[in-house]
Amino acid sequence: MYVFIVNPQAGNGRGKKVFSKIKKSRYYKQIESTYYYTEYAGHTTHIVKKLSRESTIKAFIIIGGDGTIHEAINGLGSRNIPIAFIPGGSGNDFARGLGIKGNPVTILKEIVQHHSILSYWVGNYTLDSSIEGKYVNSVGIGFDAQIVHTANKSFYKRVLNSVGLGTLTYVIALIHVLLHFRPMRIEMDIDHKKRTLTNCWMITTANHPYYGGGMKIIPTAKIQPNTFPILIIHNISKWKVLALFLTVFTGKHVNFKEVEILEATKLSITTDEKSYIQVDGEAKFSKIITIKKLSEPISTIATKSKQIV
Repeated sequence: MYVFIVNPQAGNGRGKKVFSKIKKSRYYKQIESTYYYTEYAGHTTHIVKKLSRESTIKAFIIIGGDGTIHEAINGLGSRNIPIAFIPGGSGNDFARGLGIKGNPVTILKEIVQHHSILSYWVGNYTLDSSIEGKYVNSVGIGFDAQIVHTANKSFYKRVLNSVGLGTLTYVIALIHVLLHFRPMRIEMDIDHKKRTLTNCWMITTANHPYYGGGMKIIPTAKIQPNTFPILIIHNISKWKVLALFLTVFTGKHVNFKEVEILEATKLSITTDEKSYIQVDGEAKFSKIITIKKLSEPISTIATKSKQIV
């Protein structure tokens, strides 16, 4: 049995519209399935955690945005039930990373008729040695996390999402944050090698290239076990940051001399004071963060449009 989990609020109502279209299709009517609408933050995690105990489930099909798939992954237990994703949010970076694109009904057809299983190594994060979770897209600390925080609480996010211009939310938030952001002093431990940064703007790690609704934050990032890339931006002037982010959609920002890209199996970051951290587009607050890859992959359902990384 296929279990659809639908976030009706995702993408300013787009998730609900996508599922309404799917329910009318012959591919939906041909399969044994049930569905759930999420009603509050964390509901997807609760549903997946509860249903993962059942032996009749063939796959979870998530319809929503990056926050919805983040919650689904965090609900999976030791039983590795495959997860499929049909984008219905505003950013949909997980879909970009997996190469999922096209009409929702076509995606459903590929899921139930032509799919293959793709191993996906998610990351694990720990905040202040107490809060732990998984991330599917990216984790960032500093400038990008403050942008996420500002964008998520803004009045213009809903307005821009409603007219299909959700990416502009982050551009506007970037300008707001740029005016008052102060670079950080950071202590890093990269695979047991310590390093101090005194003028650090941001540190980000990702499981695939995309975040913020299509920005190619780490163009070389790929779905892989054990290691993950780290992007560091430091020792840069405020207005050069603006120029840098104008090139991030094409990935050309990595050519700036103030940008470093490293590779690691484990990363620990300590700041002088609590800072904003973004996890799959949701803002959190912490002084210490530790990141690593999980040893065992989850199973995702890859459609024909998936380009193997």
